[in-house]
Amino acid sequence: TYVNSLYGPKQSLKVDLNKYRKGQSLGGVHTLNLVNAIPDDSYLHDAMAQRLFRELGVIAPRTSYAYVTVDVPGVMPDRALGLYVLIENLDADFAQDRWGTKAVPIFKPVTPQLFKDLGATWKDYADIYDLKTVASPAQLQRVVDFAKLVTSADDATFAARLPEFLDLESFAGFLAGHVLTSSYDGFLSNGQNLYLYLDPRSNRFGFIPWDQDHGWGEFRYVGSVEGRERASIWRPCTYEHRFLTRVLKVEAFRTIYRGKLATALDTLFTVPRLYAQVDELAVLIRPAVAAESEFRLRRFDTSVRTNWVGVPLHGPPE
Repeated sequence: TYVNSLYGPKQSLKVDLNKYRKGQSLGGVHTLNLVNAIPDDSYLHDAMAQRLFRELGVIAPRTSYAYVTVDVPGVMPDRALGLYVLIENLDADFAQDRWGTKAVPIFKPVTPQLFKDLGATWKDYADIYDLKTVASPAQLQRVVDFAKLVTSADDATFAARLPEFLDLESFAGFLAGHVLTSSYDGFLSNGQNLYLYLDPRSNRFGFIPWDQDHGWGEFRYVGSVEGRERASIWRPCTYEHRFLTRVLKVEAFRTIYRGKLATALDTLFTVPRLYAQVDELAVLIRPAVAAESEFRLRRFDTSVRTNWVGVPLHGPPE
C-alpha cells in the first residue's frame, strides 16, 4: 500500500494524539489509523470485512471514514488528501473497550510458521510476536507452551488439549471470514496482517483480523481469480501452515467451523445482504470520493456496480 501510494502524498497515516500533549483522546481513543485504500477502488473492503468478522463472533476492530486535510505551513498548506478508511487501533484502548481492562496481551506476529517451537523462553519469541500491550511472565510463557504443544504433541494429545489454549468458537469465525471473503494477503498466504490476544478471563488465545484492503478475492499476487474463489474450505492456505493443518484435523473444531460457514451462507454472506451493504455505504461515501478526484470516482463507480464493466477482470497485479 505504501509503494502504491508513492505517486502522490496520500500515504496511510497513524496519528498519536498523545505524542506532544498527554491526556488527549478522541472518542475514548488515543491513536487513529487512517488507511489510504489505494488498492481498494470501492473503499469498502475493510469496512465490510470487519463487519462480517464481528458478526461471525470474532473480536475485530470497528471502522469508519475520514476526509483528511493536512496543513503544514510552507510545505503542504491546507492540502486535501482525500477519503481514508478509519480503523480502530489495536492497543490498550481497544483492550479496555473489549475486556474492561488494559492488561490484555495483544501481539502482532509476523511468521509463516505460527506457534512453531523456537525455544524455552519468551525472549526466543519476542521479536516475531511483537507484544503491543502488557503481559505478565506467566502470560508470555503461554505462547511458549502453546508452541511446544503445536510442534511436538501427538494428534490425540493435541486434540484433547487444544481447547485449553485456543478459543475454538472465535477462531472458527476468524478462519471462516477469511475463507468466505477469499482474503489472501495475510493469514492464508504469508503469515501477516493478523493480531493475537490472550483472553485474561479464559487464558485462551484468540485472533483479530487486520488489513483487509486486499480482501474479497482481490489479492492478485496469489493464484488466479477462479482459484481464490473456489479454494477448499479444508485446505485454504497457499503454503504448508502446520498450525492450521493441525487445528483442522480436530473434529470438535471442524464441527464449529463448518457450522460458522453454513450459518454465514444462510444469513450473513448472501447476495441480497451484501449488495444492500454495498449500496448503503456507497451512497454515504460517494461525495467524498468525488471530492478526492475524478479518477478515483470513475474507479469507485465501476467497483460498486452490480455488473463488472469497463476494466479487465483478469491480468497481472497493479
